[in-house]
Amino acid sequence: MLSLVRRLGAWHDRLTTAGFAVAATLVALIAAAFCYEVIARYAFFAPTEWSYAVASYFLCSVIFLSMPELTRRKAHIAVSYLLDGLSAAGAEWLRAMILLLAALACLVTAAITGQETWRQYAQGISTISAFPVPKWWVSIFVPYGTFSSAVYFFRQFVHNLPSLIAKEGASS
Repeated sequence: MLSLVRRLGAWHDRLTTAGFAVAATLVALIAAAFCYEVIARYAFFAPTEWSYAVASYFLCSVIFLSMPELTRRKAHIAVSYLLDGLSAAGAEWLRAMILLLAALACLVTAAITGQETWRQYAQGISTISAFPVPKWWVSIFVPYGTFSSAVYFFRQFVHNLPSLIAKEGASS
């Protein structure tokens, strides 16, 4: 069973790394689209109709493809005011509870956005822009990113649990 969990974790890490690479590529494509737009508009007096739409669609993807990698690296913003005022053991327990709550919040968000993405798909809803696409093409990354981040928060919680239990046992 432990071998399966490790393989799933390794697969999750590879998927996250690939998603982050796609996000970086999309950032480059957004920059290229805007550069093309500026040149087309001001040098050739021929603005594009698609560059802003493509950039805004890619931006959603960039955010939610990057989110799991940032969660894995623990690179999210942390306000440590409460943690700084606690004992080392209290701070460790609070960190663990925050990880668990973050995982639950991300799971709820993934469920809600997943249902909405499914609704967009089932009803054939498209974006409203000069360059319309099926809306689920854009929003599918939201449940993916939040679910994957939930998994990382839960993995971090489980990883820290044995040391918390050992410290609790030693202090009793």
